[in-house]
Amino acid sequence: MFEDNDYKLYVIVNRTADVSVQMNAVGHLCGGIMLKADEPKFHDYPNQESGLSAYMNHYPVVVLQSKNSSQLATALEKCREEGVLYNFFTTTMLSHSSEQQIKDTLETPFADLDFVGIALYGETEKLKPVTKKFSVFKG
Repeated sequence: MFEDNDYKLYVIVNRTADVSVQMNAVGHLCGGIMLKADEPKFHDYPNQESGLSAYMNHYPVVVLQSKNSSQLATALEKCREEGVLYNFFTTTMLSHSSEQQIKDTLETPFADLDFVGIALYGETEKLKPVTKKFSVFKG
C-alpha cells in the first residue's frame, strides 16, 4: 500500500457513459481540480537515459465508478455541504465550443444535468463519507 495517504484525488466516473467520454472527462476533471487546489504537491520523475521527465501528483489518485448520473449529483451536493473541493463534468460540456458548453451548463437545471464524472481532492478522512458508496472502476 502507498505510504502517504493523508490526501487523495478521487475521480468517479458514471459507468453508463461511453469509455471515450469517460476518458475525456477524467482528463478535464484532474487538470481542473488541481488548479483549484490550494497547495498541490507534485514531483518530477526524470529518466536519466532519455532525458524525459514526467510530473506526477504526490498523493494517490483513485478511480471509482458510479451507477448513474444521479449518484454523482448526490455526491456533489454532499461535497458542497461539507466544503470538499470538487470538480464535475457533464454532457453539456461536449458541444462544439467552450462558449456553448458554458452557456449550456449555466442554463441547464441541476436536475437535468447528465453527470459523466466528478473529482474530489483533499484530506482522505474528509473524503471518505462521500466516496464510501462507490466501487473501484472496472473499465
